[in-house]
Amino acid sequence: MNRNVRKKRKPVVRGKKKNKKKSLLTVRIFSFFILLGLLLFSMGAAGYVIFFRTTLAHGSPLEESNSNIVFEEPYPAIPVFPSDVPPVRDSTLPMVAIIIDDMGYHKEIGARLLALPLNLTFSFLAAAPFTPELEEKAFQAGRVIMLHQPMEPKSKEWDPGSGALFVGQSDEVQKQLFQQNLQAVPHAVGVNNHMGSLYTENRAAMDSLMVAVREQGLFFVDSYTTADSQGLKAAIAAGVPTARRHIFLDNVHSQDKVCKQLKKLVKSAEDNGWAIGIGHPNEATLAALTNCQDSLLKRVHLVSAQELLFRLNHPE
Repeated sequence: MNRNVRKKRKPVVRGKKKNKKKSLLTVRIFSFFILLGLLLFSMGAAGYVIFFRTTLAHGSPLEESNSNIVFEEPYPAIPVFPSDVPPVRDSTLPMVAIIIDDMGYHKEIGARLLALPLNLTFSFLAAAPFTPELEEKAFQAGRVIMLHQPMEPKSKEWDPGSGALFVGQSDEVQKQLFQQNLQAVPHAVGVNNHMGSLYTENRAAMDSLMVAVREQGLFFVDSYTTADSQGLKAAIAAGVPTARRHIFLDNVHSQDKVCKQLKKLVKSAEDNGWAIGIGHPNEATLAALTNCQDSLLKRVHLVSAQELLFRLNHPE
């Protein structure tokens, strides 16, 4: 009896062990792939946050990624022409100054913009990797150069980058940062703000900055990233040559859209005697300035920001 029982039990016991082993192996394999999937998902999510929310906020040195970079706070509104700055007309044509911001992160496009036969003004970010090389090229080409000074925005979504001025900083810290940024852009003759929707609304902060700008003998162009900017008033009060941006040319990266913005810029100049436009190094802006320049130059006198502000402060 015992032998028969053992013979009957053996296949059953072995079968259970095999089934348990198979089940355990299946569970382990399934768990492994779940953990692997979670790991890959986590790595992808972390990579997205680090690259797109941090690297692109500052500007990637990779040329192929530059077309997607958003450098400015999106404030496309056209400001009312300031009543405290009188219209000034050139003897023949209304004047237009076009400032190319965010120079220094786009080596190839930056060089191509510098090569255009147009009297553009170039504003450089001090911490950008190609600023030393492109800034020297701009100087050798006789272009007017500005410091694109980062300032605190309202939203934490926007990172102004290295060397930024924040409202809570002491005057001493801000002056030191400003001096360091100027040293990185040694041929700068003027300044305009990079972002700064929060900072430029603070009159005390802007008054302090304008003192430093005046001490360096620079002019100031308010990029006008907020309707409540105190930049113009602070600069006028400090005796700093100043003006305000009228048109952002390339909030939409499309050649047709940029050309339409250029037409708006020309119309503003025709209405008021002068106007300032701000664009950025991207393929759409480069294409628009290349292909739409004939109509632009026929209707206005394209001058540097420095010449425009000199004429505003020394009307004939």
